[in-house]
Amino acid sequence: AQEDVPNLYAYKREALMNMGGGEARRGRIGLPLALGMYELLPLWSGIFRALGFEVVLSGMSDRSTYEAGQFTIPSDTACYPAKIMHGHIVQLLEKGVDAVFYPCLTHNFDEGGSDNHFNCPVVAYYSELLRGNMPQLTDQNFLYPHLDICDARSLAQRLREALSPRFGAISPREMRAAVSRGMADYEAYMAGVRTRGEEALAWARAHKRRVMVLAGRPYHIDAEIGHGIDQLATSLGFVVVSEDSVYHLADTPQVHVLNQWTYHARLYRAAAFAATQPDVEFVQLVSFGCGVDAITTDESRDILERAGKYYTQIKIDELANLGAV
Repeated sequence: AQEDVPNLYAYKREALMNMGGGEARRGRIGLPLALGMYELLPLWSGIFRALGFEVVLSGMSDRSTYEAGQFTIPSDTACYPAKIMHGHIVQLLEKGVDAVFYPCLTHNFDEGGSDNHFNCPVVAYYSELLRGNMPQLTDQNFLYPHLDICDARSLAQRLREALSPRFGAISPREMRAAVSRGMADYEAYMAGVRTRGEEALAWARAHKRRVMVLAGRPYHIDAEIGHGIDQLATSLGFVVVSEDSVYHLADTPQVHVLNQWTYHARLYRAAAFAATQPDVEFVQLVSFGCGVDAITTDESRDILERAGKYYTQIKIDELANLGAV
């Protein structure tokens, strides 16, 4: 049956949707399930729950999410995953949370094998734009501190400074313990994704199925952003794995550009993996309006074509038409 076919997108959606909850001893924190929160949710959820907050998720996107926030979107040139963030903020405020949390993060975690480990500017700083364009956001109900997740000590200190004015003093010791807990939850989640990726490959080979690396960004697994392309692929008989579930199986390939973004370094390695496997196809999801993907698409195609394999790209945005796909 189709539902038995491994699909890493479905696995990740289910895992993330179960990361809310908590006791609300200190308050209720809203985490918008959009952009960088898609991958770092285990980190932030782990930290806030350890501190005694109830974590409230905005939930998986649908068309109404976009419509809820569309009037505060200042420019149509941003990618759809950014524009839909406005609706997630509206939904969290409607749930009556004490504050919405989406920090500014210049860097993502350093996974090695790249020249640097930046977030793209939209993922890194979109909260600045939200604060400037959504009149319902205030310094009381929207927390967007500039943080460095690569340095646990600095992260703990800056988080204390950000939360204390709104939620009362938090001791350094309690915050350090919470950060450790969040880091452990993040590591466990990412390791789980890689393990499931290897299991999916083994299943595909045991059942003589083809594998599709459906490669994009963490937020492309969102139900509304991804338009069900992963389910379409499984219905065609593919085992679907994500770029972050197989990138560890290949070394960093040679690219002709500065390889300085965490998400994209994974893309290249996933492409290099697909290039060496006869039963694996590589399909890249690209958001309209993504400036960085103008570069990654050329590089991914080059990696595959050097190995004599086809490169497939699907551009996705507000329009949901699977006929074209």
